[in-house]
Amino acid sequence: MRIAVEAHALSQDTITGVGNVVLHYLNQLQKIDTQNEYFIYSMDDLKHVPINNAKWRYVDFAYPLKKLRMRVRASWLALKGRNGQRAGISRSLRLTLLRISKIVLEALDELVFSWKLASSLKNNRVDVYIGTSTYYYPYFFFSPVKKVGILYDLVWRLYPETMELGNRVRMRLFTLRTMKKLDLLISISENTKKDACAILNMKTRIDAIPLAADAGIFYRAEPAAVSAGRKKYGITKKYILTVCTLEPRKNLKALLAAYRTMPSRREYQLVLVGMTGWITTDFFKEIEASDVGGNIIMTGYVPSAELAPLYTGAELFVFPTLYEGFGLPVLEAMQCGCPVITSNTSSIPEVAGDAAILLDPDDVAGLSESMEKALKNPSLRKELSRKGLQRAKFFSWEKSARTFLASISSLMAKP
Repeated sequence: MRIAVEAHALSQDTITGVGNVVLHYLNQLQKIDTQNEYFIYSMDDLKHVPINNAKWRYVDFAYPLKKLRMRVRASWLALKGRNGQRAGISRSLRLTLLRISKIVLEALDELVFSWKLASSLKNNRVDVYIGTSTYYYPYFFFSPVKKVGILYDLVWRLYPETMELGNRVRMRLFTLRTMKKLDLLISISENTKKDACAILNMKTRIDAIPLAADAGIFYRAEPAAVSAGRKKYGITKKYILTVCTLEPRKNLKALLAAYRTMPSRREYQLVLVGMTGWITTDFFKEIEASDVGGNIIMTGYVPSAELAPLYTGAELFVFPTLYEGFGLPVLEAMQCGCPVITSNTSSIPEVAGDAAILLDPDDVAGLSESMEKALKNPSLRKELSRKGLQRAKFFSWEKSARTFLASISSLMAKP
């Protein structure tokens, strides 16, 4: 087979979410697949994944219109972000012109992108196209290529209020259309597959293949590494950890409320790891106004390579998310031997099994009690750690990649 993979998420300097999934699948497929040819498409330089397989080829998909669109978007964001700059007619006019230019270029680029990609796939005689993001799925194809997509979650349908309006509209307008024209949709959990079938009435074939935590990145770190991590991020006490993009769906207000009512809250710092996503300033104001604000550390984005010491050193990993397509941080924490308290919703029970304390994410009082109980019970934390390490062994990127490859290969076996 000649397989094309859209890997635009790997053009970024920092990667999370989709980028990490694409990264690990590509790394594993290079190792295990010696038969097929691959064409890796990226908007800019392909980062994070060195291509060292003779049957793999990187296709630079940058073009003038795309670069112009990105420059205009960057200029608009930069000007929009100057909150301290005095508002005036000139600035308002520039913002309006840049916004109009951005919208026009985006619409035009959607068509140009589809045309150029469809042409490239035909010229390269591609058999299977794997779109890793619905944002970059072409509107049409010029050749009879088998179409594969990856379904990460249904946040846009189940919890639209936790998304930015622009992303919400785009997902509703384009994502469902894309999914329904696929030959195969890979879901990252059984729960997400179930939701897609039940809520979206999907007729597309869906195969559920779980994610994994990279054993080379997530492991029980040595004491020296834990100490270095604590020093780097200013952690001076025992601490409770959460790792996520700071956005409403992660239910951080509930975590803050639970932490504030813990009897032993003064003994533990709350460490929030992750970049700021779409979140109202209310959450930050709540921290500043609370009596525990000085006990809360927000690290910002932390590279994956630096997370193991933070997970290993934490007394607890707490993840009261409202909804997840998979819940990778739960698996990462367990693989590092950190006791986990998390939600009993969506795909989380698939990941955690019986190796974590599961509870209703809306039960703030229950969360506070569970945290206090675990923190004051070393035997319970030790048992959760043991179970978590065992549970993590059920997941592996190699196993998932082999299943992924088998699913793709089955498409070509059909007439």
